[in-house]
Amino acid sequence: MATGSFFFIVGPSGAGKDSILDGAKGHLEPVHFVFAKRTITRPASSGGEAHEACTQEDFDLREQQGAFLLTWRAHNLSYGLPISLLEALRAGQHVLANGSRSMVAALKQRVPNLVVIEINAPADVLAQRLAQRGRESAADVARRLSRTVEPYPTDTVVLRVTNDQTPAIGVSRFLAMLYTQLGQAPVALASLYKKIAGLALSEPEYRSLLSAINQKQHAGADLEAFLIACTQQLSDEELIAVARCRSALMPRISWGRDMVVDKHSLGGIPGSRVTMVVIPIIAAHGLLIPKTSSRAITSAAGTADAMEVLAKVDLTPEELKKCVAQTNACIAWNGKLNHSVIDDVMNALTRPLALDTRRWSVASILSKKYSAGATHVVIDIPYSSAGKVKTKPEADELAQTFEKVGAALGLVVKAFATDGQAPIGRGIGPALEARDVLQVLEGDLNAPADLLEKSLFFAGQIIALDPAVGNVAKGRTRALELLSNGLAHAAMQKIIVAQGAQPALDWLGVHKHEIRAPRNGHVQSIDGFIISGLGRCAGAPADQRAGVDLACGLGAFVNQGDLLYVLQASDPGRLSQAVALAQKDCGYVLS
Repeated sequence: MATGSFFFIVGPSGAGKDSILDGAKGHLEPVHFVFAKRTITRPASSGGEAHEACTQEDFDLREQQGAFLLTWRAHNLSYGLPISLLEALRAGQHVLANGSRSMVAALKQRVPNLVVIEINAPADVLAQRLAQRGRESAADVARRLSRTVEPYPTDTVVLRVTNDQTPAIGVSRFLAMLYTQLGQAPVALASLYKKIAGLALSEPEYRSLLSAINQKQHAGADLEAFLIACTQQLSDEELIAVARCRSALMPRISWGRDMVVDKHSLGGIPGSRVTMVVIPIIAAHGLLIPKTSSRAITSAAGTADAMEVLAKVDLTPEELKKCVAQTNACIAWNGKLNHSVIDDVMNALTRPLALDTRRWSVASILSKKYSAGATHVVIDIPYSSAGKVKTKPEADELAQTFEKVGAALGLVVKAFATDGQAPIGRGIGPALEARDVLQVLEGDLNAPADLLEKSLFFAGQIIALDPAVGNVAKGRTRALELLSNGLAHAAMQKIIVAQGAQPALDWLGVHKHEIRAPRNGHVQSIDGFIISGLGRCAGAPADQRAGVDLACGLGAFVNQGDLLYVLQASDPGRLSQAVALAQKDCGYVLS
């Protein structure tokens, strides 16, 4: 029988070694894995790990008699691992022992197949955990965290587990490292654990794994740990593999056209209902553009929320196809049409864990575009200090990734970085955003100029993809023409009727409150996150009439007392809450 491996678990105080080992016990069969019970010179009733208690005199005697494989001193206590662990190794069992990093060199000389598993967490997490234990002063904690550690001996196998999430995710990461090192993971978990352990997966591995996830064969901490790993390390090759595999999970819609276009925005910018302006322009031009959009997750309105003010968006596949056949387009909710178990779990993790899902979203978005039958996709990547993408270089890099992955799927993808430092349009909230859209389509003199300009840019880019047009300048001219002659507005009305027109909202009884400038100055910045949060506090998107109606934009000069924006809500209580928040921070910075 092959000699077992000795897994020596080390890590700083607060890393959660004991919790992870306790959690792992229920997953590892005793016939194959032995958890070492340490002898410690402290009473059995002292708490902490289950240990064999003994006096210092007894410990010293047993050490002289050779009862220990390894001993060390720490925190005025003596620790020992029993010599019997060598018998377990010779029997082919794997040993897991909690120990001190300083003893790795000594242990390396005494056991075959030593593997160190270092459990750690970011310094701020360690500090918080140590403070919660209340055993040390803040100064003691700071000194503990600032200690330098000696490097591991040369040729030591070291596996690193970051324990900065839930205990269950920590256990999943530990098991993934353990099983992947041994090459003995259960077949159903092998690919999942391999990725959690930080290794790359092949396309066949992703195909099998993502199919299993889609069929709900994986859930809980293992699935969460896998998705977190995908946000942290995903090569371009893996990203393309994920996109291809996700595309294969859904049948592709055939529209009977050689060219089917789509426009997508990564979002994160309040207002910015560019899509609702672009779609009817493209439909009026004659290109097919079936658009499915999401509802708001963290904002005051998503495209589907704003469109629902005007028309039914909860369409069946049959209703959607009928609408597109009649109008060249639709603006529908994607909930019934592009539902993904994988995205459900990822979306639930993204905000609480502050995950950077930008690369992962490339595969998610493009696979859905492919499955929806698109052949040409134009993507808006807004960047802002408070947004999903912080800087223009980051946005440009992401744009290149979109285009590269799109090409691998056989799509023509054009992605653009756009300035998202301020809201686009004046309305924040479903009805107010729908109002802005209609003003642009109707040629209203009060239409927001920034919404018009950005809509013309993207409509021009899409129309330029038409071989009969050929370049962006002609595309923009054509888009402006379709707005000016009313054909885009007429196309929107056809889409509304085909999807099912909604009755006009009753604006009587809407409660409003004006937020005014606290002093003179130019509007240096508008924090979209705060403005969107005020809209949500007022009741949007559930309350279609709730939101924020902006009165002045970026760069404007205001005098003290000038109107910045109007908060509105159907519920006076919700309005009062929004007003209280705005009084703490109105979202405008004046210089």
